[in-house]
Amino acid sequence: MLALGVDTSEPLGGVALYDGRGLADERWMDEPLRHAERLFPLIEGALRGNGVSRDRVGSVCVNLGPGSFTGLRIGLAAAKGFCQAVGAALIGVDGADAYRARIADAKRVCVIVASRRDLYYAQFFSGARPRGPMRLIRESELLEALRDEEREVTLVGSGAPKIGGALRGHPMIRIAPEEANRPSPLAIAKLGWNEEPADRLYEVEPLYVEPLLA
Repeated sequence: MLALGVDTSEPLGGVALYDGRGLADERWMDEPLRHAERLFPLIEGALRGNGVSRDRVGSVCVNLGPGSFTGLRIGLAAAKGFCQAVGAALIGVDGADAYRARIADAKRVCVIVASRRDLYYAQFFSGARPRGPMRLIRESELLEALRDEEREVTLVGSGAPKIGGALRGHPMIRIAPEEANRPSPLAIAKLGWNEEPADRLYEVEPLYVEPLLA
C-alpha cells in the first residue's frame, strides 16, 4: 500500500507518494497560493506518473500545521474527501514534528515557520521532546530569545534562514541545511507512515496557534 503525503501549510503546496521501500516521489504546485485549484490535479498527476491507481493508497498523511489558515483547511478538506472516496485512512501530522525529524542528529532545535509580516511560529525541542508549546511570536522577541541561548541550537523551518541570518556570528546558533528548511509532503508521508490513523475523519482538525493579543 501507499501513503499519500499532503502539505498545504505554506504558500507552495505539494504532494508525495511513499511506500516505505523504493517509491518516494514528491511534487509541487507550479505557483504559490493555488491550493484550491491545483491540489487534486497534482495528486492525480502523481498517481498517473507512478502508474498507480487511487485504490493503492492506504493512508493520507496531511500536515495539520502550523501554517496558513486557509491552506491548512484546504489541505485537510481535500485529504478527508480523498479518504472517503477510496476508503483510505487519514493521519494528521504535526508540521513542527516533521521539521524536527529532518535533522534528527541535532540535540537542541528551534523549529521556525514563517507566518506573515514580522511573525513566526516557533517551538523549541530538546531531543525529540518539545520544550514548550508552539507559539506565534514576533521576530524581535524570537531573536531576543535566541540571543540568550548558551548551548548550541539548530534552527530549522521556512523561517530559519532569515532568523539565522540576523544572528550570523552567534556561536551557539546553527542553521539546518537548505533542503531541510523547505516544507516537504514527503517528510509528512514518512512521519505518518507508522502512525495510527484517526478513528473518525471529522475529529481531525488543523493545529491552529493562538494569535498574539497585543
